[in-house]
Amino acid sequence: MRNQLGGIQTAILGATLLLGGCVTPLHTEEKSLCHQDANKPQSQQCHYYSNQTPYIRHQPYDAQLMVNNEKGHPSLQDASLLTMQQVALASGDRLNVEVLHGDDFSGQVEVNPDGYIYLPYLPAIKAKGLSLEQLKNAVSDTLISEQLMHAHAVRVSIVPLKWGAIEVRISGAVYEPGIRLINKKSEIQMADEHEQFSGDLASERSLAAALRSSGGVRPDADITRVIVSRNNQRFNVDLTGFLTGQSVPHFNLVAGDHIHVPQTAHFNDELARPSQITIPGIRVFISNLTQPASSNSQSAVDTEATRFPYGTRLLSGAIGANCVGGANTTNADRHVLLITKNPITQQMDVVERSINNLIANSYQSKVNPILLPGDGLACYDSRITNIREIARTFTDILLPATLWNAL
Repeated sequence: MRNQLGGIQTAILGATLLLGGCVTPLHTEEKSLCHQDANKPQSQQCHYYSNQTPYIRHQPYDAQLMVNNEKGHPSLQDASLLTMQQVALASGDRLNVEVLHGDDFSGQVEVNPDGYIYLPYLPAIKAKGLSLEQLKNAVSDTLISEQLMHAHAVRVSIVPLKWGAIEVRISGAVYEPGIRLINKKSEIQMADEHEQFSGDLASERSLAAALRSSGGVRPDADITRVIVSRNNQRFNVDLTGFLTGQSVPHFNLVAGDHIHVPQTAHFNDELARPSQITIPGIRVFISNLTQPASSNSQSAVDTEATRFPYGTRLLSGAIGANCVGGANTTNADRHVLLITKNPITQQMDVVERSINNLIANSYQSKVNPILLPGDGLACYDSRITNIREIARTFTDILLPATLWNAL
């Protein structure tokens, strides 16, 4: 009996040592799947970066010329800031219209979906796309044409009460380009605004609010020449001040505006931080270690641990995933996989890093990259832990079967 158990233990030890070298999924047979060219960095497609391969997010060399030559909207005429500051009415805007000595024609109105307003005893008046001054003239002309007031006696006052939600188009280097509805108020906000004041700040009809609604600008954006197009005109604006504290041109957006953020060929780490034109935080998907915990909850990897401030790097994410720490002899040789979507190439990349390498070279962005929204982190145990798990598997399966047969 004792000889049989000794033989089993020897077999288990031999099998464990034999398989221990091939259980770590991070150690591929090829040293590197990405071959760097000093003259043409990342000149060929590469989507797997081994532990010793630098990871730099940028366009392939042959695509950089196309990105750098991006012209935006060459057929449009440039507009002045004064032109862009003119507010045009949109559907949902609420106005207070008062006619001097004409209370029967006065009232509070809202621009309907067709773009018209309705005043008592007057036909529908087109308001969408007009400025307040232009609408005043339209109301005056209607009163005169309907022979309700004399031209010399018409006095009209129009005061905005609430600016409604508007649709704008956003394209270029933002995380979620498309058509966005901005300045939309919730039911609670509308219920709290029971008092009517003259005027409305409409802070959410700004350029910064529109960019935030599209997930914020990406780190490959050129924020020095953002283009706002309106009525066959465009305005070039430098948004650097949102990050440096310098002045930024301010104007309210109107319905139908098109915001285009030019893309560069390089990833700018300085843009990966919370600001008025970037997202405050990101959500990362985490798969924790098999050892020492058997579930995410036991490893304190809950919903809060998967949220990080924008600009968090891989090492901090690994710490949040409980991938760092423990007994140095048995746990130091851990690995972490980063599965990320390169915003420049729109391709999925897999980055392998050992924890020791991350700690020693955490100051290098090519070793310790910034986490992006929707990234995935997967932690793998050390080689010693893998060997221990194999030995435990053999023990749990073979030893009970042998003892049963011995009985």
